[in-house]
Amino acid sequence: MWYSDSYRRHLCDMHIDDWDDSFLRDFSPEAYVENLKKASVQNAMLYMQSHAGLCYYPTKIGVMHRAFRGREDMMKRTMALCHDNGITVTGYYSLNYNTREHDRHPTWRMVQANGLSRRENGGDISSSAQVRAFASLQDGRYGLCCPNNFEYRDFVYRQIDEMLAYFEVDGVFFDMPFWPHTCFCSSCRARWEREEGTPFPTEEPQVGSSVHLSLMRKKYEWMGDWVASVTDYVKKCNPDLSVEYNFAEGIAGSSNSACGEPVNAASDFVGGDLYGGILNHSLACKFYKNITRNQPFDYMFSRCKPALRSHTLTKTEDEMLAEVLLTTAHHGATMVIDAIDPVGTTDARVYERIGKVFAVEKSYEPYLSGEMREDVGLYYSMRSRFASSIDGFDCKDACIGASKKLIAAHVPFGVTGPYADLDRYRALIVPMVSEAEMADNERILAYIANGGCAYVSGARNGALVAALTGGMVSGKTVEKSVYIAPCTAHEEIFGGFNAKYPLPFDACAPILENVQNGEVIAKLTLPYTRPDEIRFASIHSDPPGIAMDNPAVIVGSYGKGRFVWSALPLEAIDLYEYEIAFGNLLKILTEKDAPSCVTDAPADVEITVFDDRDAITVNVIHLNERAQMPVLPPFEIGVRSAKAPCAVELLPCGERIPFSFESGYVRFSTKHMHVFDMYRILL
Repeated sequence: MWYSDSYRRHLCDMHIDDWDDSFLRDFSPEAYVENLKKASVQNAMLYMQSHAGLCYYPTKIGVMHRAFRGREDMMKRTMALCHDNGITVTGYYSLNYNTREHDRHPTWRMVQANGLSRRENGGDISSSAQVRAFASLQDGRYGLCCPNNFEYRDFVYRQIDEMLAYFEVDGVFFDMPFWPHTCFCSSCRARWEREEGTPFPTEEPQVGSSVHLSLMRKKYEWMGDWVASVTDYVKKCNPDLSVEYNFAEGIAGSSNSACGEPVNAASDFVGGDLYGGILNHSLACKFYKNITRNQPFDYMFSRCKPALRSHTLTKTEDEMLAEVLLTTAHHGATMVIDAIDPVGTTDARVYERIGKVFAVEKSYEPYLSGEMREDVGLYYSMRSRFASSIDGFDCKDACIGASKKLIAAHVPFGVTGPYADLDRYRALIVPMVSEAEMADNERILAYIANGGCAYVSGARNGALVAALTGGMVSGKTVEKSVYIAPCTAHEEIFGGFNAKYPLPFDACAPILENVQNGEVIAKLTLPYTRPDEIRFASIHSDPPGIAMDNPAVIVGSYGKGRFVWSALPLEAIDLYEYEIAFGNLLKILTEKDAPSCVTDAPADVEITVFDDRDAITVNVIHLNERAQMPVLPPFEIGVRSAKAPCAVELLPCGERIPFSFESGYVRFSTKHMHVFDMYRILL
């Protein structure tokens, strides 16, 4: 398929309304494609329709943008010009966001518990506008259509027929495959009651309740059914087309959006537009790399800083280099997102800058092969991305924190979960997995029993904790500030904190009782007073005062393997003291195994290693977000190898780098580095 060797991709947002005659008036296929050529783009995502619901072709069942009247073939000509210049084309379609059809068909609307759509609640669609907060008015811009309404589904199928008959595309991208909120429309109510046999909730259920978990499960099922039907429809029309859904919500959103494994299963490859900063970018790349059905995955980032809302503020060349080459360090494809000016023009200077960045990326493309080394697996549960006000943390929070600590410690890791094999890892980190993921408990326990090692935090999945420790989770502390008090023999693990001066944690702690398996190395300590008391010990704080016998951290064996259970997610706290404790607990599990890579690089440098047939590729990326990136001095890298190398090269120039080979490690010193370097160990 076209995507297998396409690494430089482009999308220009064209969610433009048509109430002003000037909107998209100056759109020019020739100017548009000329900019793509300046940027050295291999694949262009071009709009067939937008969130506004306006079509960029002569539709018979929808509404065409007014700017295309009398020049209906403008987008078709743009696609033809792309193909003439060797650029493949993906057609864009907004799946559930469709403002024009929302307004034209009241029964198709996603509605909230009060019976009104978000657009109706957020912005008046009648002629008499109300004064509202800007955030509410922004909600009013988006009309959401419910995929459980089968009239709307039929409309989408007929639009697919129109678009594929009119446009020549290499693939189709469907945006927004998720639930922005629980839908209470008559179609959702009827489907729930037909399939579940119980009344549909009348309001948003309490987070973590049985009703909430059941509703979340159905959302995944319904969204999966919807996207699978769309993919099947496209493939029946043309089996040679690729199909992709925006999977940003798979890592950026909440479990309640229900963008999960079924959406990925309906996609030929995974991709999504993300905005969370460079460290989140690294985590997302690892997630996308291991969940995608076909490589390369597609990481999309905005050229605007920090996001598209800053329409005229463009990232510097160094900022773009860091984002693009971080994706390259994980062997992914980059899609850079621009946003068209309302009149239909784009800034040529932006494309010159993108072209310079893509020219650097292009030089590394011949070396993007092999399998990435992942000593540790970070278990990311898409169904555990919710936290009650009591929990305070969810799986996503904990995974982001754990990934930062693993990068700083230069531990090679990958992201895994129910969608991936576990047996490849030296150790597994299972942070704050909830009861929604209980179906995977058997695999996790089998991994440990067969000789694996796992760090598990939290007790939201009580069955998993009970299986490991033999204990029972009986509830949570009323106190929302608790302490982790190390036992005397284990104070060093926690960096010197002890029973008198324990490690504080601002969250309720699970209460585990009757532990039958493992050694308790730290216990819970509570403040002197409860949060519902007016009396206090210290007026400005809640110092530790009541020592508990309930465990905070347990180390134990399970079958042939070992586990660490932490009642609270140490990995989620972005402070040095928690990093020390988490790192030491991880060392307990991995100390017997030689790491696949060692280095004295700074903590904000990430190293990824790929094994190829006759070489090892080492990618070095500076995880920094400065407008002008500093040049780093040399540092040492050691890479484990089963055989002695014949050479180490700096790519793409091929400069030979001095090295040594001792105790199973190839060791070399890097050159001075600006943003990114790639080394190749020839075997």
